[in-house]
Amino acid sequence: MSTSTPQEPLALAALTGSSRLGALARRLAQAVTAGVLAAVQRRDDRIRAVHLRVFAALEDGPARAVVIARLLGTTKQTTGPVIDELVAWGYLERRDDPADARAKLVDFTAAGRDLAETAAEAVRALEARMAGAVGHDELDRCRKTLWRAIETLR
Repeated sequence: MSTSTPQEPLALAALTGSSRLGALARRLAQAVTAGVLAAVQRRDDRIRAVHLRVFAALEDGPARAVVIARLLGTTKQTTGPVIDELVAWGYLERRDDPADARAKLVDFTAAGRDLAETAAEAVRALEARMAGAVGHDELDRCRKTLWRAIETLR
């Protein structure tokens, strides 16, 4: 007869403070995404979470579609239609890549930068709310600990 403790089920209906780290991280990511999406959808209700992921991939500046896809863990064929929508809606533009005349860079338009700032403001508000609940030092410690855990798994 085994004396090991029972394993936590892979899928839980309710999370607790002792739930798996991955499940808690997903729940936090879902809550943040929902909060940011709600703020952005007040400006444009066509925006979906996948659009926010493309915006996040452009945080460091213009990029080729293939690079955006790689950052999102998907393919250019999957990401292309999402980029096309954002171009059609006036949030992104494609322009020549000065490093390769055959390639195009995807970048924000002024309207896209404005919408991305709305998303960033929502993130700052959510982080301020979390800091208000757990304290700035604890939130910073949590951020650093999660980053170390992520780096460990790379």
